[in-house]
Amino acid sequence: MSPKGSSNPGKWKIGESVLRVLIGGRSFLDSKEGFKGTFRNVHSAENYLGAYGFNLHDPIENAELQGSLQEAIRFIRTYFLKPGNPDGLGLEIPKKIIETKSIPELLLFASSETQPELRLWSCAILRVIHTLSHVDRDIRTHYFTDIQTQILDRFYRQLHRDEEGGLYLGRTLDDPYRVDLVRFDVKPKKARDSILMKLLHKPESVAEELFDRVGVRFVTRTRTDAIRVIQYLEHANVVVSANIKPSRSRNTLVDVEGFDRILRESVPDLKAGAISEAELRSRLEACPHPEPNSVENPFSSEHYRAIQFTCRQLIKIRNPLSDHIRELKSAARGKTLDPDLASAIEKVDQKYIQRVARFFYPFEIQVMDEESHLENEKGRSAHGEYKKAQQRAALLRVMGALAQNES
Repeated sequence: MSPKGSSNPGKWKIGESVLRVLIGGRSFLDSKEGFKGTFRNVHSAENYLGAYGFNLHDPIENAELQGSLQEAIRFIRTYFLKPGNPDGLGLEIPKKIIETKSIPELLLFASSETQPELRLWSCAILRVIHTLSHVDRDIRTHYFTDIQTQILDRFYRQLHRDEEGGLYLGRTLDDPYRVDLVRFDVKPKKARDSILMKLLHKPESVAEELFDRVGVRFVTRTRTDAIRVIQYLEHANVVVSANIKPSRSRNTLVDVEGFDRILRESVPDLKAGAISEAELRSRLEACPHPEPNSVENPFSSEHYRAIQFTCRQLIKIRNPLSDHIRELKSAARGKTLDPDLASAIEKVDQKYIQRVARFFYPFEIQVMDEESHLENEKGRSAHGEYKKAQQRAALLRVMGALAQNES
């Protein structure tokens, strides 16, 4: 007699989404099977969308999904297909997909086991829609201007110019921690397509994982001064080491162990007057570059030289609605109002309205010397090549087997 429950072989159909995604750590965007064989009817597709978080019976949410569908089609045409991208695929999006007005129908196409081309195209578009959904629903995006202001204000307060217009980092001209700068740059706000492209080439394709929407760059005359910039930022509490995200720290500028060893050996000589500060700097400048690690960022040139790290700052955004409601309730007290209006005002409970929103937000700092900056901008590690490699990776990831078939 067979064990209870063993008569249904279907329960042993454990697919890729379980073994490779939920257990194995692979992103669903990299799934080879995708939705193949997942949905048998519109009802099952609608249930999936409900579990994802969308209510198709809400006209606003439904319209947002339709907008994401059209944006995904535009994005793929612009960046992954010819003629939008001269290096893109020479393919056409199937007419059935262009004409669909239903996301559940698109899921059924993605689930098809008899129309492989339609399935592959639908999966490609759904990958972009998924990423757009996270970009559009990152609540912090609505506060971006305030976030950027709060973060950058810490840096601007430490930046000054001397009488000759020279830029320096320091509270005063005679600040012992002062560092002269060649330039200071603020990263411009990323365009929407740029955000989407960056997320699509990463395994963690969610908006919360984009760490460089806010960023600054320091360029110094020497590599030693690049280290001293970071020393100054910590000394002045512009950055707090406890809030660093360690996995995001990269250093291709100075060999840390060698730099530290030279300091430990040379500072006693400096204190004793045996060497000058100029000699100490000369020794430090002779410190080699660290060995490049291509695994850290496969799109960065091996010749790219910089120190970069990600810090997080506690952002505080005041909710003006809280003050408005307090004023409204105060004005209503003792007044003769329409009973329904008075009742509605009384029901508004301020404990459900957050006066100040508090959350940590990441920002990126890059520091490099002038020679490295020129090389990074104009030389073998030009940013354009980085972007092209990133776009190619996103193309291969989103288009999947369609790209393989084309090549």
